[in-house]
Amino acid sequence: MKIGIIGTGIIASAVVRGFCKKETGHEFFLSPRNANKAAALAAEFSNVVVCFSNQEVLDAAEWIFICLHKKDFFVLESLQFQKLHKVVNMSAEMRLPALKGIVGQTAILAHVIPLPFIAEGYGPLLVFPEIAEVGALFEPISDVNYASKEEDVHTMQIVTGLMSAYNMLLNEIVSFSDERGLEHDVSVKFICSLFTALCKRAAYIQNCNLAELAHEMTPGGYNEQAMNELMKNGAITAWRTTLDKLSLRLQQSSEE
Repeated sequence: MKIGIIGTGIIASAVVRGFCKKETGHEFFLSPRNANKAAALAAEFSNVVVCFSNQEVLDAAEWIFICLHKKDFFVLESLQFQKLHKVVNMSAEMRLPALKGIVGQTAILAHVIPLPFIAEGYGPLLVFPEIAEVGALFEPISDVNYASKEEDVHTMQIVTGLMSAYNMLLNEIVSFSDERGLEHDVSVKFICSLFTALCKRAAYIQNCNLAELAHEMTPGGYNEQAMNELMKNGAITAWRTTLDKLSLRLQQSSEE
């Protein structure tokens, strides 16, 4: 496949690295925006080329990945998309109806949410609408899921906003273990394995009720005490409050 990238930021770089490391055989044509990231990818992989212009990207590729920040959407307006192009939007703040108004009629128009782990060939990826060809393209480097409506895509985009906060939570737990004399590498490995196991268990339970799973604990035990302490201090509800604020931000941004 010949894949063009408009906007070579963190996520676009991760996607290119994921495909290239898996040796999928795709060719990549990068826009000159974010020149340092584009040049680094071209130096790392022989099947990556940095183009002189965004239009050159479109002229060279069949698949076009839109990976722009909202402030840069204007660059699309001067580009000539073709009916044969298969356009994949990876921009959080661009909705498909608005994008279609810019690119016109194309062979495919889809929205996906890739995450940084895709650079290593794993992690979830949400696709809307359910287009098998899009899913098949990303299956070698991600766990593909399909959304039934575009709003589902934006809901999952909001949820991914918790990734840094989750890493900080793990950091606090590791710091506690470090301060008690546990070797740092052992602490990180054990704690990450623990939380990975919790997620795997929940993922493998059909129609999992996470609240019920959370209450599978010994009365008066450490888990019950930890739950009560966190709830008393608002640490659990703070995550939901944060999601609501992120949702409002995305809604307001999409309406501007």
